[in-house]
Amino acid sequence: MQRTNNQFLVWITALLLTLLAAPVQAEDDASSYPNPHWSNSSEACLECHEKIPGRGEPLSLRFGGDIMNLCNRCHATISKDKYIHASGMVPPTQMVERMPTAFQEALEQDPQGRITCGVCHEIKYQCLSEEFYRRADNPLFHRGAPYKKRTDLCYNCHNKSEYKDKHNPHDQINDEGELMTDVCTYCHAKLPDRRKARSIADVSFEYEKLDMLCLRCHTDDAYAYGCVTGYEEDGRPIYHGDRPDEEMLARIDQHTKENILPLELITGNIFCGTCHNPHELGVQRQHKADVGADAHKRLRISKKDSHLCLGCHDEKDIREFQFGE
Repeated sequence: MQRTNNQFLVWITALLLTLLAAPVQAEDDASSYPNPHWSNSSEACLECHEKIPGRGEPLSLRFGGDIMNLCNRCHATISKDKYIHASGMVPPTQMVERMPTAFQEALEQDPQGRITCGVCHEIKYQCLSEEFYRRADNPLFHRGAPYKKRTDLCYNCHNKSEYKDKHNPHDQINDEGELMTDVCTYCHAKLPDRRKARSIADVSFEYEKLDMLCLRCHTDDAYAYGCVTGYEEDGRPIYHGDRPDEEMLARIDQHTKENILPLELITGNIFCGTCHNPHELGVQRQHKADVGADAHKRLRISKKDSHLCLGCHDEKDIREFQFGE
């Protein structure tokens, strides 16, 4: 009887977790609406407001002003693999007392005092044209940004002293020189067989778009180091991740004797791991697959004199990019 009860508890817990993890149902089809962030169009206001608010007037937000439902109308779909923090919980008193005043005031905007999207994101930054100058160093309109490190945002609420031993998925070999296999599945769908794996085609991942693995932690790094090459008209970042043409593929192939420049398995696109080696030195059994591990920025080819760029591009392409020829 005890075993049956335990099985029921496991089943009902799994069911509840599934329901809680399900995305909030959108009032409309999010794909049919433009991105309202950082937009000068007054029509964009209607994505979040029932009517365009004037200065000093009520905000008239949709969904009765429920910020989480409002954001999840679109982001439950388009950001489901990018969320790095839970929401909807009431923080403990000690945490609230630690928060800067601006964060406390944002918390008070929710009738139940819950953590919402608006606690970490200062919504008005991307609404008011006079605040648009912030976009250059705060594209995700984080409250209090820019921060020197991404985790500095977290320490507005969390006690930094409790996070000294931050998990680093690139730390893959212990002090005894042994591979820490539990770290591998942070990115891989299952533990790779190092004896048989000869290329990226021999391992598996949870995502089709492999950039998503990196952007879980390195979103701000991508903006800071130039991996974002521009913006769509709706404000979405354009990552350096297109499918290389035949000439580029030929140049990539020229490097295969010295190192490996992998492409996404399904899309064939350039991704973060094409230029950066995510492994620790010694994890890869092929020497050329190990190149770049533990190097500066984990680059597979040195960026000195644009050597990294020449792995795909010709010199004319690079000159045009650098000098706008």
